[in-house]
Amino acid sequence: MRKKIAELISTVFFIGKVKYAPGTFGSLPAFPLCYIIMYFTLNNKIVFPIEGFNFQEQQIIALFAIELFAIIALFIFGTYFTSIYIEDMAEKDPKEVVIDEVVGQMLTVILCSFSVVLTYATSLPEHFEAMYIDIAFLFVLPFVLFRLFDALKPWPINWLDKNIKGALGVMVDDVAAAIFASVVQYVLVFFILDFYPLIPNSG
Repeated sequence: MRKKIAELISTVFFIGKVKYAPGTFGSLPAFPLCYIIMYFTLNNKIVFPIEGFNFQEQQIIALFAIELFAIIALFIFGTYFTSIYIEDMAEKDPKEVVIDEVVGQMLTVILCSFSVVLTYATSLPEHFEAMYIDIAFLFVLPFVLFRLFDALKPWPINWLDKNIKGALGVMVDDVAAAIFASVVQYVLVFFILDFYPLIPNSG
C-alpha cells in the first residue's frame, strides 16, 4: 500500500507513465494547480495586512506567499514519496517520476507571474488583448523555457543532477531549471520593454 501511494504521487496519478514525453506531460498539471490556488486566494480576498501596502498589493503578496508555500509542501511530499518509489530501483531518476516537473513548473509560473505585471505597465496592451498577454507570459513562455532548461540541463543544473543523489537530487535540479527559466523570461521581458516602453504615469 505504501509503495502504491508513493507510485501514485511520484508519477502524478500515472501521468509519468505515458509512453512519449512524460516530463512534458508531467509539467502540465502545474498550471491548473497554480490557477486553483490563485482563484481561491483572489475569490476569498485573502490578504496579508502589511502596513504601507494597499489592498491590491497585499493581495499579490498573499497570493505569492500561498503559492510558494504550496510549492514547498509539494517539494517535501514529492521528495518523501519519490524516495520510497525509487528505493529498490537501479535507475535513481526514472522518467516516470514527474512530481519534480510539477514542482519546477509551478515555481516557474509563480516566479514569472510578476513579468505580466510589468507588461501591463507598458504600451503592450494597446497592441494585444489581455488574454493573449496572459497566455504568452503565464503559460507559453514559462512552459517552453522550463522544459528547455529541464531537458538541456546546463551548468550548474547538470552538476546538481549528477552530484545530489537520491530523491532530493531528482527534485532539486528541476528547482534550478525553474530559476534559470524565470531569469530568462525576465530578460526577454526587458527586451520587449524596449519595443513597448513604459507608459508615463499621467497622475
